[in-house]
Amino acid sequence: GINAEYGGVNTCLDNLWTVKNSNITVLAVKPLVYPKILQEIAPAVGPNNVIISVAAGVTIDSIQQRLPHHAKVVRAMLNTAVQIRDGAICYSTGRNVADADQELVHRFFSSVGLTLEGEEKHLDAVVGLSGSAPAYFYLILEALSDAGVRHGLSRDVSTRHASQAMLGAARMVLESGRHPGELKDEVCSPGGVTINAIYSMEKAGVRAAMMDAVDACIKRNYELARLNE
Repeated sequence: GINAEYGGVNTCLDNLWTVKNSNITVLAVKPLVYPKILQEIAPAVGPNNVIISVAAGVTIDSIQQRLPHHAKVVRAMLNTAVQIRDGAICYSTGRNVADADQELVHRFFSSVGLTLEGEEKHLDAVVGLSGSAPAYFYLILEALSDAGVRHGLSRDVSTRHASQAMLGAARMVLESGRHPGELKDEVCSPGGVTINAIYSMEKAGVRAAMMDAVDACIKRNYELARLNE
């Protein structure tokens, strides 16, 4: 639970106490545990409490059905980079969430990363796109680092160079607002080394593999949602 200023975090072993003494309560538990947790905290949920779910596949409606009619519910998708305040967060609000509550939630999440509000129907796509994306990028970084080691660089140097290159590319997209394809073309000189590398990646199906990975993640998210209905 977090107080209105979210200046500090108090820990305790009593979920009811946490809800009663917090303006914002984040339900950071596995989806299959939600029915039990919601039943436990329901008596403590008042009209001023904002309940935030960060679980994949758990809808706002399914949460509100298990809480008092006045419950203010927010569903959010985020990734592990919030640990270093550089995450990607998208959230959607339930029917009882007022403008002041929405502003508080937005400020709360903005303290740990890029925060956007969106329709709940799009959150499943966000799960597959940015929610699970750190794992995709770690796999790519590991492969790039392996390539550097294969060609004589140390593991540390390979990993740091690959990581900085990925970070810089991401910042170029975000700060310039330009299409990634346009930025890619700027790196690819006619007949040069980079376009040959891109050709090799396209031939290997890297683009389709990334899209398939997002699809697979979203499909599993739908399966989890059905289990929690």
